[in-house]
Amino acid sequence: MPTTFYKKLSETFTFLFFIWLMFFCTFTLGRYPQEGILWLLEQLNQFLATILPQGLLLDFISNGVVNGVGSVLSFLPNILILFFFMYIFEESGYLTHVAALLDHLMHKIGLHGNSVVPLLMGFGCNVPAILATKTIPEFKRRVLTMLLIPFMSCSARLPILVLLVGTFFPQHPILVIFGLYALSIVMAILTAILLDKVFFKTPIDLTPVEVLPLQKPKIKNVLRLTWDAGYEYLKKIGTVVLIAMMAIWFLSNFPQNDSSVYSSAHRLAAVQPPSPYSSTEAEPQPNGDNTYLACFGRFIEPALRPLGFDWKMSVCLTTGLAAKEFIVGTMAILYSSGEDNLENPHIGTQLRNSGVFTIPVVLSFLVFAMLYMPCVATIYAIKRESGSWKWALFSVVYSIALAWGVAFVVFRVALLF
Repeated sequence: MPTTFYKKLSETFTFLFFIWLMFFCTFTLGRYPQEGILWLLEQLNQFLATILPQGLLLDFISNGVVNGVGSVLSFLPNILILFFFMYIFEESGYLTHVAALLDHLMHKIGLHGNSVVPLLMGFGCNVPAILATKTIPEFKRRVLTMLLIPFMSCSARLPILVLLVGTFFPQHPILVIFGLYALSIVMAILTAILLDKVFFKTPIDLTPVEVLPLQKPKIKNVLRLTWDAGYEYLKKIGTVVLIAMMAIWFLSNFPQNDSSVYSSAHRLAAVQPPSPYSSTEAEPQPNGDNTYLACFGRFIEPALRPLGFDWKMSVCLTTGLAAKEFIVGTMAILYSSGEDNLENPHIGTQLRNSGVFTIPVVLSFLVFAMLYMPCVATIYAIKRESGSWKWALFSVVYSIALAWGVAFVVFRVALLF
């Protein structure tokens, strides 16, 4: 018995070390090539400013295309590092050993050990992780696993974490990242216990997890799979993200007021967000910005104001419903600072200088972004694999409600300190 205990303890610490190493390399080593990409974007913006006249065209190319799309592109190195580690774990057969290690714990929360592999895959992308639940023989356990996978922070949320944590918590980024991932995992565990008691009252299949022998991963295969993941990310940036950022720029610039100037930032600056520290009703907003996006943002802002969010943050989270990558790109457009943006296009600098993102607000935003509803592709995958829209819609409603509640508590507690 003692030998088995110490063996499991050793395997647990080994697993935690590998997870820490993956995050360390993703957020620390990935910062250097990311800064190189940002430098290239800065040079491109300065070049555009020399060949194009001041006006809507320059603002569209600089803020709408270069900064909107480039802000998402700059996180490609972090994405590649994350997938590199994930594919090493997969190719070596290590994931099955982790599944066997956590099998007993999975039974405690109403899951089978086979659920571990799809859940871990969810840190890369939720969609293939949901497809991987086919390995779980029992239908109810399969559906329960599908509902938990969105709590695993996928690579699309990675740019949000890297941006906000790197900007506002530069002293302890890995600690904050670990805390956020731990929070999402705890929420997944509590959700599993709750849903198991309410909806899935059936005995758990105690069949042992099939463990594959550990083998040396073929680096050629790992690099090929990593390249494929990077290519898909670039293809998404060049199509879906590009179109979305162009649309967001248009909506944030039109209709133009008679007194408006070429840059959306000058108009957006006229709208002061409510103070996140005020417990009273916010003062009426000036109506100097009547763009489509501003009107929509003010319409949904009251629902998110208790979390400390202004209308711009509300719009960013709304665009993230389609794909989480849109959040960073939308930030780059809405929080740009006009001509200063050409000299320093780093979105982190723009957010820090905005004066809106205090530490309580940042923590609340991070928690909400980690927990709220999965992207459209994930929702459809849940519907397809579960055979019903019921569970897909449940995932949407439940995750939004949970994200709002947890973010509210985090925001209010953070204000105390």
